Amino acid sequence: MTLTVTTHGGIATITLDRPGRRNAMLLAMWQAFPAVMAAVDADPAVTVIVLRGSGGHFGAGNDISDFLAHCASADGARVYALAMAAAMRAIEAAAKPVVAAIEGDCYGASVAVTLACDLRVAADNAGFAITPAKLGVLYLASDLARLSALIGPARVRDMIFTARRLDAAEALNIGLVERVIPHGGFEEGLAEILRSIAIGSPVTIRGTKAMLRRLPPGDAPAETEETIANFVAATQGDDFKEGARAFLEKRRPRFSPD
Repeated sequence: MTLTVTTHGGIATITLDRPGRRNAMLLAMWQAFPAVMAAVDADPAVTVIVLRGSGGHFGAGNDISDFLAHCASADGARVYALAMAAAMRAIEAAAKPVVAAIEGDCYGASVAVTLACDLRVAADNAGFAITPAKLGVLYLASDLARLSALIGPARVRDMIFTARRLDAAEALNIGLVERVIPHGGFEEGLAEILRSIAIGSPVTIRGTKAMLRRLPPGDAPAETEETIANFVAATQGDDFKEGARAFLEKRRPRFSPD
């Protein structure tokens, strides 16, 4: 499954655990998320949930080889899109506070994971990029909605259109993360934040989460048949074929103009 769960002192840590691939996501990992999140959220011993990556990075996005294999057909791409959307919903729907602890690379779909969390705490060595424009695919509409709620539509366009990398300082400045901690003291700083949340009133924290869902921008909209169809169509198009080839060949893609 490559998701590991540990619990200590009321804090449950869900780790994306593929360090050799910078925790690049597999379909099986997306599919496992809802059950893992539900189990942790239901554990009475848990007060705070942390999502993080292993090996010094949060995540490199989707594993392109796995993504290619599953998106070779429209039906496979639909399964993949729905699995990602369900995973983000499961993170977002947790009654307990969910904190993303971000070190190193946080790219593509891994950024979407952090968007579904309540808070994002980054080490100062963290870097962020959303790169579907290099592959000819789409970010899911629900992920775009979460991103726009944090940084605004103009900055969403900047990140998506240019696929550029943001360092932790810029991510903090535009609202993509809420805290930045020096990497050398990251574990201590993160632990202090988690302790301060853990000792807070569960009634206040969970009630606040529930009320915020009812306010605009609130919960990200559910995917529709149209948005899933758009995602699927992109995975079957020429841009994705060229983008995937370029990625595997470690070169810049050469997309054809419309």
